[in-house]
Amino acid sequence: MLNRIPKSETTACSLTVYNDGFALVKDTRSIPQFAENDEVHFVGVARKLKPESIIVEGVDVSELVYEYDLMDELRIYERYLGRQLTIMDPFTKQDRAYTLLRGNGPIVMQDVETKEIIINPKGEIRFPEIEGGNHVEPTLVWKIAGQRGEEVCVSYLTGGVTWEADYVISMHGDRFDLSGWLSMKNYSGVSFNDAKLRLISGKLSKAGNENEEKSAELSRRGQQKTEAFSDFHTYTFPREIDLEDRQQKQLRLLSSTNSKARVIYEINEQTENPDIFIEFDNTAENGLGFPLPAGVFKMYRTNPDDGSAEFIGEYAIKHTEVNEKVRLKSGEACDIEVKAKKSGKYKEGGYEYTEYEYKICNTKGTPVEAVIRQPVPGHLWTVDESTHEWQKKRDKIVLPVHVPVNVEEKVKFTIRHDRSARRTIGF
Repeated sequence: MLNRIPKSETTACSLTVYNDGFALVKDTRSIPQFAENDEVHFVGVARKLKPESIIVEGVDVSELVYEYDLMDELRIYERYLGRQLTIMDPFTKQDRAYTLLRGNGPIVMQDVETKEIIINPKGEIRFPEIEGGNHVEPTLVWKIAGQRGEEVCVSYLTGGVTWEADYVISMHGDRFDLSGWLSMKNYSGVSFNDAKLRLISGKLSKAGNENEEKSAELSRRGQQKTEAFSDFHTYTFPREIDLEDRQQKQLRLLSSTNSKARVIYEINEQTENPDIFIEFDNTAENGLGFPLPAGVFKMYRTNPDDGSAEFIGEYAIKHTEVNEKVRLKSGEACDIEVKAKKSGKYKEGGYEYTEYEYKICNTKGTPVEAVIRQPVPGHLWTVDESTHEWQKKRDKIVLPVHVPVNVEEKVKFTIRHDRSARRTIGF
């Protein structure tokens, strides 16, 4: 007995989408009572389904076939090769029986009555129903070994479903408004309706079956709105969504208003014009406090002359945790000029000294706060002299500098390297 379980019998659907362009689908449908060895057609699964990832819960399956070659012309001829077909003559409107000998390229048939061979016959070809029926959409075909309930849940991995995060930040002085969007694309070959959406941020291993096992485990664990699990992050949407096949959809991820930012002009030894960074804290106190998936920020700034928003750059970020700092590079400050050079180098005792000099000229019309980040090679070093306060951060010296308008600000400092220390390289 043949039984069909169409998509109209769906009682629950969940979709877990990963960074790498694939998704874990859980499709639950109500089912009637089956008998042992019944053939069941689970109709309407993804065309890009990975057959080796299928899990069936609710029934025991002794045999499973994935039918994905559908009703295109070549596939139809392949299925009826060697079978008897009927052609209706376009003039006499009478039917005549033929056997299909070839369907790829020129169609070759043999007249059942006269045994004559005909190439590309004229007329309306009629195909009888084939055993098991024809599949107009991807279908799982099972042989039932037993049944445990009134519902069946089919889980599988599919390609063709992707998501990307995009952000729009609008600067108003040192304040900003932020909106985050998720761009969902579905080219899996099936639509998802009233689906619970969960997103996984992070890169999974793709070696062997470890990918499938980790995917299923991540989906089972992702129960809260956002949570960390095994170096991955889960984002669960509060409402169900519809995502049609061949559709791109934008979903709101987050928004904040009047959050606080810092604009930093960053200078190094190769700088002619400082890099402009917009920096803010991803905290609840700052109106955020939400894990930010990797994505691209598009930055705008309000023009004080007419209040319009002007585009000032875009920048890609990596996944950013709650309470971490976000740094966005907007571009270069054309109205701040920097001249940097090594002004001297000498040795004294067991030390080596390198003198640096920076000249910074600001024609913006307003004073700015700049930061010099000067890389320093080696580890055994300190600052011997400096015109400004400084900090040592790993392999860099960091000096905050207040730059007034139309006044050349000079910064000088001397790096002292200890060359006397004994270091064992190997033996």
